[in-house]
Amino acid sequence: MSDTPFQRPDWQPTPANRDLLAAMRRRTTEHLQAVLARVFARADDWLFDLAKKDGAPDGSPYLHAMRSLRTSRAPIERGFREHLDEAFSALDNQGRPAAVHVEGSQELTLVEVSELEEHLAANLTAEAVMRIHGTQLDELAARLSRMCGVAQLDPAINPVSAISLAGYIRGAHKDVDMPADVRMVLFKYYERELIHDLRDLVTDINGRLAAAGFHPPAAQKPAARPQQQAPMQAPPMSQDGYAGAASDYGSGSQQAASAAAPEDRAIYDALFQLLHAWRPDHQAGGAGSPGAGAGASDQRPMAAPEMMSVLSLMQGSVPASVTEAIRRPDASLAVLLKNELLQSASRIGLPSDKVSISPDDEDAVDLVGMLFDVMFDERDFEEGSRTLISRLVVPFVKAAVMDRRLFLYKTHPARRLLNSLAEACEGNRGEGPQERELLQKAENTVDRLISEFNEDIAIFETLEQELRAFLDQHRRRVELAERRAAEAQRGQERLEQARDLAAKELDQRTRGLKPTPAMEEFLSRSWTHHLSMIALREGPESGSWQAALILADQLLALVPRKGETGKAITPAMQALREPIETVLASSGITGESATDMVRAMADSLELMALGLTPPPVVASGLENVVSMPDRRAANVAADLKPRLEVVGGTDNLNVSDDDVELMRALKVGTWIHIAGEDGKHHPVKLSWVSPISSRLMFVNRRGVRVLVASVEELAAMKQEGNLLVREQENVFDQVLHRVMGKLKTDLA
Repeated sequence: MSDTPFQRPDWQPTPANRDLLAAMRRRTTEHLQAVLARVFARADDWLFDLAKKDGAPDGSPYLHAMRSLRTSRAPIERGFREHLDEAFSALDNQGRPAAVHVEGSQELTLVEVSELEEHLAANLTAEAVMRIHGTQLDELAARLSRMCGVAQLDPAINPVSAISLAGYIRGAHKDVDMPADVRMVLFKYYERELIHDLRDLVTDINGRLAAAGFHPPAAQKPAARPQQQAPMQAPPMSQDGYAGAASDYGSGSQQAASAAAPEDRAIYDALFQLLHAWRPDHQAGGAGSPGAGAGASDQRPMAAPEMMSVLSLMQGSVPASVTEAIRRPDASLAVLLKNELLQSASRIGLPSDKVSISPDDEDAVDLVGMLFDVMFDERDFEEGSRTLISRLVVPFVKAAVMDRRLFLYKTHPARRLLNSLAEACEGNRGEGPQERELLQKAENTVDRLISEFNEDIAIFETLEQELRAFLDQHRRRVELAERRAAEAQRGQERLEQARDLAAKELDQRTRGLKPTPAMEEFLSRSWTHHLSMIALREGPESGSWQAALILADQLLALVPRKGETGKAITPAMQALREPIETVLASSGITGESATDMVRAMADSLELMALGLTPPPVVASGLENVVSMPDRRAANVAADLKPRLEVVGGTDNLNVSDDDVELMRALKVGTWIHIAGEDGKHHPVKLSWVSPISSRLMFVNRRGVRVLVASVEELAAMKQEGNLLVREQENVFDQVLHRVMGKLKTDLA
């Protein structure tokens, strides 16, 4: 960009120039009003679809948002048109600036959070428009500068600059009452529609200005696109010949876009070195190889437009090669896909036996084919999800052919989209409405990618942002389910701890004694339950705890020792009647049932005092007392039982100390894979570590508890091969490393 400072024009337009400006204003107004109409239509459809899925037609917040959107449409469209008219009038009237622009006042003031978000959204819209249409907009600015007689026109005066367009949008929203989330959705649609439709308008205006004789200086004419670099090199600084993606992985500058992390660049270089070393021995003579076959000398590599045309024709449906690769795990998707690519060349009038795939394009096809081979083989996709993921093969080949930085930058939009789609689909069996809604969103995302991806990588970013926003909402629901599961597990462990404490107190008091069957039944069930509830609610230091212990001591004191006679059982039991009934009441035993229980204990003590054997206990209401749940049943979810059954106690487990330390080092949020009854390894997340038992609770992708185990039990599962700990990377990175591993293995 030139270092010439921005200037405001001070000119007297000729009648011809005024007519030209008027024509530009009419054309711009007509085009941008149509853009706004599409924005509101798409936003309205989106909110309506969400309202239908919400299932609450009268009280749905999406319906309220849709009403607000429709009410706001007229004032926003009117405000946008007014700001656009003011901008053209300012240029016509010797450059007096329009009233509203993105820069705003230079005075420092405190602003509301919503205003700040709106300001940032407008800036992001301007940046996105410049990323895609910057060359044409710069040419337009140079032509307008010539018309106005200045070296470089201030973007604030240029009515069709990215800054001005974003400013009109922001100004149109001023004083319009609308929910903040709906406003942000509108800004995203503004960005998308401007990116999609601005090219025709700018081309038209440039053509009108060129016809009037206004040409940019020679130094500002767009430079010819450099040739693509050699396949072994990573994308160099800016002049790389790779398609620029509309994403934040370049942070809006070419220099930032090329600043890949050293370890990522090393992986990138090693990946292509392995691929080029592997290909001659493993695909020699294949149809996809350049120059393969008897007529190799007559073949020429398909040109880039030809390759893109063939891929575009194949994009609408799942190629037969992909279907066959899924059906035959031993088949190579890359080889099959290259064969089908060459066969499909005839659809655009090319003789299949006279063309080949260029080395650079073959790299892209091979790597994408290998990536999806690994995904189909190793990831946990249900049949429907597998079909959905298979539809991504051609769009990703197309993206890789256009922009090989897909394999370099972890933040590449296509790479992020694949990660988000895998997160939505992997392990998702559609068992609940939220899971089915997530699968539907993933399917809609793939549908839009298939229909809208031409040769603009920006669609990946747009779809990824929308899907990520949906996933964020889904994660919040899952986090709520996780909290509920953690609270349930915490409650269960507190109850278990309280009952263990009560059992310990009873064991200390009955050691060496032989209570009557009726008293033993009372103490082991009702009294233990009562003491457990006191431990949970009041604690073992409370007065109620001490009173319960005293009651047990007094009852056990009535048990005759060997050779002991003459105890006054009846008066003592009468004195203890009230505290005994209190204990029974905590277990739901009251009235006649409680009276019968007290009488049974008294009668059994009388018989024992006489040297007779008390009868066994008959049903007396104690069957109502809640028993301690079986820990083994509670710790393993029914839908994902590990192949190693988790049991209490770790004394008999023979495990490696290293594995125990590895399990102990797991952090909350870490994903591991455990083997289910189906023999497959399923992803589960460490959601909570018990402060009581130090056991680890794992949940599935729905936030449902699937496993609670100690570190020793987990180590035993690992040794049995029923637990895998993988690197904490996203799906694309994991699969890419597996591809490198397979290449190394084959070469070895």
